[in-house]
Amino acid sequence: MDIDGTVVKEHTNIPSPLVYRAIQRAKKRIYISLVSARAWNELKIIVDLLGLSNSYHVLENGAKVINPNGKLEYNRHIPANEVQLIIDTANGLFDEIGFCIDSRWTKEYANPEKEIVTPLSLISNSRQKANQIPHRLNKLSRRFSVTVGAHWENPELAVTLISHKKASKGTGLQYIQRKLNIFPRETIAVGDGASDISTMRYAKVKVAMGNAEPELKQVANYIVSTVTDDGLVEVINKFILSKRA
Repeated sequence: MDIDGTVVKEHTNIPSPLVYRAIQRAKKRIYISLVSARAWNELKIIVDLLGLSNSYHVLENGAKVINPNGKLEYNRHIPANEVQLIIDTANGLFDEIGFCIDSRWTKEYANPEKEIVTPLSLISNSRQKANQIPHRLNKLSRRFSVTVGAHWENPELAVTLISHKKASKGTGLQYIQRKLNIFPRETIAVGDGASDISTMRYAKVKVAMGNAEPELKQVANYIVSTVTDDGLVEVINKFILSKRA
């Protein structure tokens, strides 16, 4: 399941008491993995708080998968020359840029020869501009995983997340399923953002939060309440706790 906008409100680290208790009950019955765009130093806060350190987790929008021992097991980055190519290709369509480097998000990319970028984010002042970025990138010979979604704080802005072509939340979830021999028919995916759409391809139960983006709601087969109203508790009660142990 996603973190921001699903387990917790955007860019906070404390779930509501109801959500916390529901997850503690649920993890006694099912395997729970977090699937997030967060870097490891931010995701680990939630992992430790919820007591999920014995699970696989997807981070940095699918660029990395951490195993139950806390070791990096899957890693896909964007080569330095391709990072610059992306920036040049999208020039004029974004106003701010962020790089995920060394397990942290930063606005600085000062040493391309040493710093490894997993995903990068381009923030545009309109959805119209952001929607042009994938079209420009598709004209390149190289391929990337590209998702356009709403900004987490300002709905007037749009965010384009760009990763290695084999790095999406969905590919991360699929990697975990293969490691654990879990099938899509046994999987519940829960999220709120456009980047969560890729996880829905690998889950029978596709849940969108009430605060989810319209594109995600279109592919979901269940829509629950917002994160503010503890929609995740509804998911856990309906699909996990109501079932026989």
